[in-house]
Amino acid sequence: MPGTITLIRYNGTEKHALAESNAFATRTEVNGKPQIMLWFETETETEPLQDFPDSDELLSNPDAELTIFLDTLKLNEFAPLEFTLARGYNENSRSLDARLYYFEHQEVNDNRGRIEYRGNGVFIVYWTGTTMDVNYYDGSKPDTRLELEGEFTMEKYKEWL
Repeated sequence: MPGTITLIRYNGTEKHALAESNAFATRTEVNGKPQIMLWFETETETEPLQDFPDSDELLSNPDAELTIFLDTLKLNEFAPLEFTLARGYNENSRSLDARLYYFEHQEVNDNRGRIEYRGNGVFIVYWTGTTMDVNYYDGSKPDTRLELEGEFTMEKYKEWL
């Protein structure tokens, strides 16, 4: 189950197959408190599964990234995690915790989802959010809904068991 990114735009839906999807974790500090930063990065195949004339002319394959902060990470005890993230831009770190790249990096807001750990470094991520339309960065079109469902692999998972 590699997965897909679906972009539901004002004028139609485009769908892209995930090409490479990786998970990472590192120890960090947030507001003076130790945290685990768990993040998921994905790229898509160059040919879309579903497009329409507007996006067909654009010849872009999007990628996306989602970052979640946890108090602890013990994969052998990891229960399905429901998450919400109101804003994709993190004011404290001045970085994007939820982003889509189409032609530019853009924040994804109103994020909701679920992360499941399946063992052997494999996560299943379900993620939805909204972002500015990928072809009209001036806000003149309604927001685009992002839907991602996919399998992500963490190579260095054993240190988090």
